[in-house]
Amino acid sequence: MPSGEASVGGASDAQLQMSGAVALIPRPGSRLRGRLWHPDPSLLSGEDARRVLVDIGRARSFLAALEALAVERIRIACEDEARRVAATAERERFDGDVAHALVVSEVAVTEGISEFAAARLVKSSEALCGAQLAVLDGLEGGELTEAHARVITDETSTLPDELAEEFGIKALGRLETRSGRRRTVPEFRRAVRSLRERQHPESIRERKVRAVRDRSVYVRPEPDGMCTLSAFVPAEVGLAALSRLDGLARAQRAADPEDGRTLPQLRADALAELVLAGEVAARGMGPGIPAGTAGEPGPALVVGHAVPSAEIVVLVSAETLLGANDEPATLEGYGPIDAETARDLAVAAPTWQRLVTDINGVPLALGRLAYRPPKGLRRFIEYRDGTCQFPGCSRPARRAEIDHMVEWQDGGTTDAPNLQALCRKHHALKSLRLWDAKRIDPDRQGAAGDIVWVSPLGGRAVSGPEERDVGPQGPASGGTQPADGAPVDGDGSLASDGPASSKASAPDGDPPPF
Repeated sequence: MPSGEASVGGASDAQLQMSGAVALIPRPGSRLRGRLWHPDPSLLSGEDARRVLVDIGRARSFLAALEALAVERIRIACEDEARRVAATAERERFDGDVAHALVVSEVAVTEGISEFAAARLVKSSEALCGAQLAVLDGLEGGELTEAHARVITDETSTLPDELAEEFGIKALGRLETRSGRRRTVPEFRRAVRSLRERQHPESIRERKVRAVRDRSVYVRPEPDGMCTLSAFVPAEVGLAALSRLDGLARAQRAADPEDGRTLPQLRADALAELVLAGEVAARGMGPGIPAGTAGEPGPALVVGHAVPSAEIVVLVSAETLLGANDEPATLEGYGPIDAETARDLAVAAPTWQRLVTDINGVPLALGRLAYRPPKGLRRFIEYRDGTCQFPGCSRPARRAEIDHMVEWQDGGTTDAPNLQALCRKHHALKSLRLWDAKRIDPDRQGAAGDIVWVSPLGGRAVSGPEERDVGPQGPASGGTQPADGAPVDGDGSLASDGPASSKASAPDGDPPPF
């Protein structure tokens, strides 16, 4: 065999290429041994391509089992690292479970997934490599899918340890119906959940009291200026809320048959009116809400009074605000929004913050003169970074903490290049020296380069300040400095605090990972 060619099932690289095979070849440094290959489906008949899908399903099951074993080993290694951490106040941020926070961050960064998804994976892997070894064996052999296995680990997560193993084996017996038909994932979940309710030693009432403590509301950005707002609440509350929204939607349709909105649209508008009643209502959101006439901006937003308010922040160029162009603005915590919506929000905004084009009046470098950054410097860091600077974290910088990259006690300075925004948990992981962060090519003017993060297990990832597009550049100089020392930036932007001004801003996109 020629040098550099390896065989796969008796075939060399050249032979595989000539046969039209699709091959997965290990990269340098990979732990993968051998090569995974299969005939190119584009060259097969429909029936043969369907068989390829069957093989892929079995391979996915095997890889899911391998992933669980690897994640569990990472968890054990992170526990060893966490033991080195002295008992400090930082541990309280994780309820003492530093190891869990560390493994979640490690898995999330390594696999490029959210920490919410990583936390689920860690929990599932611990179960599969512990009480649910029978389920792990089934995955390794391709006898069940990862989704079926996840059903079992989810439903056993709150069972006492002494019952979990036996329950998992019984659950595997529910994979097929009495007639021998393989249950779909939704069918399997119903069967396993029913089994769990019958065998759980605690009453459902006791479990609900505990579960209701996790109630919350989440928002997930969607394309085209939209988002998904969801709530984790008791079942009876959620169903009652949906029933009321449906009733309001149908009542609106009955009262105004000419209303062109669909029932789903009416339900969504009813939800917005109920939540924002007396505070803000959007154009066309329901009866009694005025809309602009043709050729006129109109009162697109109606601001009320005397109710708790929620703060939103919009970054918009002066040219867009004045109607000189229609460049998109940026809604903090979401992303680009259209110019008309930005101008509508500007009309209702009670407060404004100018982000001028020069840095006069804002001290970006205090050296060792002060530990705590002043208000102007803090706001500059928040605007510059945009989000928590830990890789993959999307928590807004305005709800984060300002961290010295080189710790103050180690000689770090209170300068813009040495400061970054970190959410509370990631700040604690860094302060405990479980993750190291180093700025690449720091800019003494505060523009700051990317950041290299290194984990205790040798993982590396790069994060950095948020890149923004908010329209044409403003003038090169001549900006005015706000009286309270607001941040500055080079894009001539304006920041509007939206149609309200409390600090109850929207929650982050994902549920808390730990």
